[in-house]
Amino acid sequence: MSFGKFSKSFHYFHILDTFALWLFSKGELCGYDIIKEYENRSNGKLKPSPALVYPLLLLLTTEGLIAETSKGSRGKKFYTITPKGNKKLKERMNSIKKELLYYEDFLKEVFEVQ
Repeated sequence: MSFGKFSKSFHYFHILDTFALWLFSKGELCGYDIIKEYENRSNGKLKPSPALVYPLLLLLTTEGLIAETSKGSRGKKFYTITPKGNKKLKERMNSIKKELLYYEDFLKEVFEVQ
C-alpha cells in the first residue's frame, strides 16, 4: 500500500461521522451527547466543536441516515439511526477495518514497526 492511497482515504471526518452513526445505533442522542461521548471515549484528548458536529447532524439527516425523533427542553433535537443509516454504518465499519489493516502494513513497511 502506498501512503498516498492511505492519506486520501482515511479522514477524521470519516471517523467522526461513523462514530456518530454508531452512537445513534445505540440509542437516541442529541448533538451535545455526541460531543461528550467523543470527549469521554478519548479520555478528554479529542473534543469536536459544535461547528463540526451540528453540520454533521444536518448532513446525516439530509442523507436519511438519522431521523429527528423528538425535541427536548429548550428545543434540543434528538435523533436516532434509520435502517438506511444502519446499512451505511456496516459499510463504513468494514471500510475502516480495511483501512486500518492497510495502515498497519504501511507502518511495518516504512517504519519497520513489528
